[in-house]
Amino acid sequence: MKVYVTYGTYDYLLKIKEENNEEMFLLVDDDGAELYHQTASQPVFKSGKEYDILDQKGNVTEPRFVVLNHIPVEESERPTFEDRFKNRAGKVENEPGCEGIRILRPVDPNDPYIVATFWRSEDDFKNWQSSEAYNTAHKHRNTDKGLPKTVFRGKPYVKTYHVDSPSV
Repeated sequence: MKVYVTYGTYDYLLKIKEENNEEMFLLVDDDGAELYHQTASQPVFKSGKEYDILDQKGNVTEPRFVVLNHIPVEESERPTFEDRFKNRAGKVENEPGCEGIRILRPVDPNDPYIVATFWRSEDDFKNWQSSEAYNTAHKHRNTDKGLPKTVFRGKPYVKTYHVDSPSV
C-alpha cells in the first residue's frame, strides 16, 4: 500500500479527483490544495510525492479535517526514527473524532516523513491537543528520553487542512 500526494490549484486537483474512480482526499488550506491518494495500485498523478505506509490505524472514510506533521529525518537516522514510531504510545487513534493515523515513510529520502491524522472536525483535533492523552503521547518531547536532535535534518512543521467534499 502506498500514499501519493500531489499539489496544485484547487480546480486542477478537483478535476483529477472527479476523473478517477479512486478514493482520494482533496485537502484545502489558505495556501492552496493537495490531493492525498492511498492505493495498492499505480498512482493517478503525473507528479508528486510517494510514501510507503510505515504504520496505520483506523479506517479513514470521511474525514473533514486532516493534520500532516512533516518531519525531515537524516537518512542515516531513519531506523532510529522508525523504531520510535513503531513503539509510539498509540493514543491519538482512540480519541473521539479521530478516524485514523498514517505514519508515512518517504520513498525519496530528501522528502520528510509525514504523520497524518484524520479527524471528523477541527474541534475534535483541538480537543485532542488539550487532552491528557496528548500530553502522555508527547511527554518525552524535548527531553533526554525523546529523539535526539541529530535525527532531524530540519525543523518539523505541521500543516492543517479541511477536506473538500463538493458533493456534500
